[in-house]
Amino acid sequence: MKKLLVVLLMAVMSVTLLAGCGSDPVFDDLKNFLNVGMADVNADYENIKAELSTWETLEDDSAIAQSIDGVLLPLVNGSLEKLQAVTPATQEVGEIKAKYVKMMEAYKKAFELLSEACVTQEDATIEAGNESLGEALELLDQYNSALEELAKAHGGEIEY
Repeated sequence: MKKLLVVLLMAVMSVTLLAGCGSDPVFDDLKNFLNVGMADVNADYENIKAELSTWETLEDDSAIAQSIDGVLLPLVNGSLEKLQAVTPATQEVGEIKAKYVKMMEAYKKAFELLSEACVTQEDATIEAGNESLGEALELLDQYNSALEELAKAHGGEIEY
């Protein structure tokens, strides 16, 4: 009986060790980053997109300024604060996080400029805000591409 127990224990330990050898720390970190660390940040981004979609129905600059100052900037600032608490375990995932931070900073700059433009009506400020908004969208594309490339390089796939 004792011999059977030792054999079973060794078999369980062998399976556990083999399963542990197959894990990829970068991919595990990426999954944790996306599913845990970024959950609230991604929810904020969905709210940003939803708020931006309401701009088509806004009738004047004061309504846009109110949307920016009352909803969008608090969401962006909240996301940046939440991102500070996200600490990836690997350099590769840390680089992905840095891309997202850069994107959110571009959104912040864009919204601040556009809010100012609602008051000043300066064409240069409007143009600068729109350029920064375009930069934020380009950075989002770069972030998504980097996510997909990192996942693929480590045997995984990103689902949207």
